[in-house]
Amino acid sequence: ALARSSHTPPGVERPAAPDPRSVAAEYTGQAMNAFHWIAAAVTLASTLQAQPRDMKGTIDLLKKGSNLSAQDAGKLEERVKKKPDDTEARTELLSYYAAPSAGADLSAVKAARLRHILWLIENDPKHVLFRVSMGVHRLHCAGDDLADPGAYRRVEEAWLEQIKRNSGDAEIRRAAVDAIQYCSPEQAEQILTEAKDSPGLGRLYAAAVLGVTGGSYLSNDPAGSDPEFRKRPFAEKAQRALEEATNKDFLVAAAGALLRDGAILWADGKLDWDYTPLGNRLLAKAERAAPEAISLLTLPTTLPARGERPAITIRVGGNAQQANLIRRVTPLYPQRARELGIQGSVQLTVVLGLDGKVLFLHSDSGPEELTPSAEDAVRQWEYRPTTLNGKPCFVVTRVDVNYVLPPK
Repeated sequence: ALARSSHTPPGVERPAAPDPRSVAAEYTGQAMNAFHWIAAAVTLASTLQAQPRDMKGTIDLLKKGSNLSAQDAGKLEERVKKKPDDTEARTELLSYYAAPSAGADLSAVKAARLRHILWLIENDPKHVLFRVSMGVHRLHCAGDDLADPGAYRRVEEAWLEQIKRNSGDAEIRRAAVDAIQYCSPEQAEQILTEAKDSPGLGRLYAAAVLGVTGGSYLSNDPAGSDPEFRKRPFAEKAQRALEEATNKDFLVAAAGALLRDGAILWADGKLDWDYTPLGNRLLAKAERAAPEAISLLTLPTTLPARGERPAITIRVGGNAQQANLIRRVTPLYPQRARELGIQGSVQLTVVLGLDGKVLFLHSDSGPEELTPSAEDAVRQWEYRPTTLNGKPCFVVTRVDVNYVLPPK
């Protein structure tokens, strides 16, 4: 039945009241300080409620681990000694070790991290930890406070062994590539080529051209760039592959990685090479090949100011975003649809700009007689700008426009 109010014209259903449980926010690229993004994800991401329970549980464990005391960590290590398959304790510990406190024994931290990472690779290579937007399971091959080249090699060998044991397993392949792609790009390329993974190759080549040295231990952001990495023969090969690319999926992934990660590195003062000419050439080709790819709409196309990271994109549930609607144009019920007795729901994917205005929309489903009316109206809607940590962000959301004929 149609629920009407004095503000709802006949024939168009009034939007449902926002349900705070349906808020969906998907963090897509920009790291927050330390583990603050985890708290934000747990608060905002109802997408996690739709994920398998272990995904949300892992996020909660990572948050918990970031707040452990040294005494707490010691107790968890004792738990693991008694019960090696306690992956929850290992997850908390890896989160704890990813941001050691001042004065911590870094040699002990390195050894502990390696021990837990290797155990998970060898015994649980499909653990959800390898899929979350978090880098606690990574080791940088060049060496740093939390890793050394020898440890990286052991991790690489462990992942390659898993690929041998589990040939054709896409999940293990993705995790392996994530672990080795920056320091062993040739090996990652072979894995991706054998799997015909065009998006993965696009991202791999973009990282090589940028000279990315690894992923952050605290997020999915690039940790740094090395000019020597950009001089490697593989980087030269990658640049040629990017310039000559025609595959749609490859182009979309490569343009996104190059422009997004390049902007993050530039803003953080970790890149001195202007990647934007190549990035914009890729973007132009990707837009021609895949005009429906909404991920291309919010890419930063110019060099950001130092210290000013580009705006991120979050995904917000339709009911939750409805609370921010400040201008709603009521769709007109098409006369032809009325005459034919057509009613139903038009579902739209909508991208909102930093100013809250509709940047792009796409019809996902619904009667074709009703779709143009819904699109015309929603295109004029305006929302309050959305911010995260005080900074404006792009929003991807869903809008349902329901058409109901009055009873005869």
